[in-house]
Amino acid sequence: MRLGLLPSGLVCCLGVQAAGIKISSDPALPTPNLVQNPDLEQGADGKPLGWSFITATPDNFQTGWQEGGRSGKCLWAKALTGKMSGYWNTTVAVEAGRTYFLQGYYRLGGGRILCYVHSTITGPDGKQVSVDERFYRSSLRGHWLSPVFLPPDCLSGPAPEQWQPLSLKVPVPAGPAVKAVAISLGIYFTPGEAWFDDIWFGRAETDLQVSVAPAPGEALKRVIVRKVGSEKPVFDRALADATTPFSTQIANQPADAEYEVEVTLADGRVVRQRYPERTTGPPEEGR
Repeated sequence: MRLGLLPSGLVCCLGVQAAGIKISSDPALPTPNLVQNPDLEQGADGKPLGWSFITATPDNFQTGWQEGGRSGKCLWAKALTGKMSGYWNTTVAVEAGRTYFLQGYYRLGGGRILCYVHSTITGPDGKQVSVDERFYRSSLRGHWLSPVFLPPDCLSGPAPEQWQPLSLKVPVPAGPAVKAVAISLGIYFTPGEAWFDDIWFGRAETDLQVSVAPAPGEALKRVIVRKVGSEKPVFDRALADATTPFSTQIANQPADAEYEVEVTLADGRVVRQRYPERTTGPPEEGR
């Protein structure tokens, strides 16, 4: 038994005596990161490639592209007062009618951060179409009443030396084409200090395509598709001992998952295939 890898990322079995399973998706998994310089390692002259700091009151902020990230460099911003917000900003291309995820990491030394994805356009009919999805986190650490009036251990908030995950689902409306959105990471109208690193933005959903071809003399009895680690199928179809190829499309599935197709043959054998592929070995077969 040997396995063939097609240019599109499909997997097929060549010369096998068990059902051949092909799995692909649109977009292909794993979905690409659409952010330029997402790990913040690229740049020159003290400026990170693809990122800029934006605020209406520059004198209220200290900013930097500095060492101390999760690995290498990161973005840093410190608000001296709460009179204005300020954000590290980048822009990514999107497709209207699709759903995306923003993910990344932050450290918070005090104050309130806002991480948001946003865009506003005006359609031909004069109506505005907006994207505005927000992630807030706050910390009382570094409060001006500490340590004279408030003991530091009574102030709530994540440990400032520890990186915390951020996650945000971003649906882009259909209609007038929203072609790009801005990603803004910063401090929201409070004095405080924050760091950001390893930013990921990409499609949140994918359409799976599954096809199963029985080998000569075989018949297909059942096809199940699951997310790996979940018992509940995303697709389950009983077949009347089909001797012809079977195919289906399963729309709008999470793009951050791994999937397994399980095919039961009429003689009781079970053939499994995972997507995206982890190895170049043959599909799993068992009873």
